[in-house]
Amino acid sequence: MSTRSRRLLPRRLLSALLPLALSGCGTFVPPPWILQQQRTTITDHQHFDNAPIPASRHPVALPRATEALKLPPAPGGDLSPWLEQQGTVALIVLRDGQIVHEQYFAGRDRSTLLTSFSVAKSVVALLLGQAIRDGHIRSVDDSLTRYLPELERQDPRFAQVRLRDLLAMRSGIGFEETYSTPWSDVAVFYLTSDLAQAVAGLRVAEAPNQRYRYSSGDTQLLGMALERATGRRLPQLAQHLWEQVGAEQDASWSVDSAVLGQTKAFCCLNARALDFARIGQLMLDRGRAGGRQVVPAEWIDTLLTVQALPGADVAAQRNIEDPGRPSAVFYTGQWRRMPQGPLLVTPVPTAGRDPATLVPGTDFYAQGQHGQYIYVAPHQRTVVVRLGTDRHPGVWWPGLLGRIARSGLVDGVPVVEALSPR
Repeated sequence: MSTRSRRLLPRRLLSALLPLALSGCGTFVPPPWILQQQRTTITDHQHFDNAPIPASRHPVALPRATEALKLPPAPGGDLSPWLEQQGTVALIVLRDGQIVHEQYFAGRDRSTLLTSFSVAKSVVALLLGQAIRDGHIRSVDDSLTRYLPELERQDPRFAQVRLRDLLAMRSGIGFEETYSTPWSDVAVFYLTSDLAQAVAGLRVAEAPNQRYRYSSGDTQLLGMALERATGRRLPQLAQHLWEQVGAEQDASWSVDSAVLGQTKAFCCLNARALDFARIGQLMLDRGRAGGRQVVPAEWIDTLLTVQALPGADVAAQRNIEDPGRPSAVFYTGQWRRMPQGPLLVTPVPTAGRDPATLVPGTDFYAQGQHGQYIYVAPHQRTVVVRLGTDRHPGVWWPGLLGRIARSGLVDGVPVVEALSPR
């Protein structure tokens, strides 16, 4: 899920809408718990049915470095208490595959199961690469309807949408990605007990591959196509990935219901912080883990490549998210790639840069609602995982995680003077 808004329902409307929702009016009735809770949280998986993802049969413990990482300072003091104030529940830093920092907050520990929100999208992209390698899917240039032919019956224009368009969030499919109401498309997808019914309501709004538009619906369709092509559910595919990376603890993936079992591909992979770090390490090592090529290296490169694309302006042609703002990034293949430049923690709105001047940097990351991040700094051989209960929009987390990735690596020069990607 996107990080733009946290609340699903304003408090002043709760008392008025709860009786209406529970009466069964309308085609979708939000469950009572979300109306009471009024927002998504990192414990939502406890309300959902979940498909298990067992730990690897041959788990590999992540080694701990002999020297711990010295974290950079926070605004006005030490970073650790500041992180907790910002809603952080876990901070993991791997350097050269070793744990240099592992810290938990608010009663969590390394055994705590935490949801990923839209970080799950980035894992779906890895599973897609494995399916292409194994011959289940011919190419990202395949039409979506090759794998989900029923979509063409509900709108013939679905035949024009390629898997590549879904991967880059350029499908042109109409989808309301807002969190101010429990009846928006993304909220319905998140809360429904029948995802297939929700998908049946989708239509194409514009020609595909013309512009970037963040859409959880794109990833849901990508995940469903992947399941149809392989004949296996996403949790089963993830179980194979978990086995290959040597995951030490069980995980799960939320489904719409125990009866239907349709995976919530766009949001709901639940795991421990250290095992999320393994995904970052897999990306850092270009798809290798345990001495094996788990995901093709060429596919990792594909997921991170900034391409020249059709579009009416530079932002569309380069798939830039938040163009013209300091937080602008390249959206590639369900991952985001940082541009070169200073790693700001608190962007100043007037300090945005012309999209035409942005140059892809080396760092990249997966991102989920409430500030779930897997951040990878290849030149520093570092992975940073931050999981939280809140994102706090005044903090630009990618910039901060990039600073953490560079901590202690520039001899004799203050870290704050050596933040730009090399």
